[in-house]
Amino acid sequence: METERGANPGTSDKAWSQVTPVTREAEDASPTGQTRPLGKPTETGFERAGAFVKDAVNKTREKVGEYRERGMEQVSQDVVEYTRRQPVTALLIATGAGLFLGMLLALDKRR
Repeated sequence: METERGANPGTSDKAWSQVTPVTREAEDASPTGQTRPLGKPTETGFERAGAFVKDAVNKTREKVGEYRERGMEQVSQDVVEYTRRQPVTALLIATGAGLFLGMLLALDKRR
């Protein structure tokens, strides 16, 4: 049967004879199976995530400051405006908040 394969190679024989490319995970792995320390791309990702979080915190602080100055009227106007711009998202947020509050109230009644 071995001579038949040599004379007439099938598709499976071709697959075995091809060299498989080395993946990045294989390059990063040490002979012991452990990966090398994180490199530049990961550090850059962490830096971008940190900048994103800082930006979000700053925006939140600004909004909270505005709401303190203007009061509940400004909050209600912003909620109405957001709901008109993003109705599906607003509905999902309201549903999630309702479920969360319902669960809290149900837990309170059990005590």
